[in-house]
Amino acid sequence: MYRTTGFYLPTHRPLPISEVEHAREAADKDSPPTAMPEPMVFVRLLVVAGLLLAAAFVAASVS
Repeated sequence: MYRTTGFYLPTHRPLPISEVEHAREAADKDSPPTAMPEPMVFVRLLVVAGLLLAAAFVAASVS
């Protein structure tokens, strides 16, 4: 049971590992797999756009 302080007070003995794994597998099967984008894909796009913009400015200033 949780108290207001956030500490967990066990009221029963811990479950065996096999039961915990079974519960995790059941929870994984219930939720459909979601496609996650690569974590840095947006940062990479911004860096590439910035480099292209900088190259365009350099090319414009040279010519």
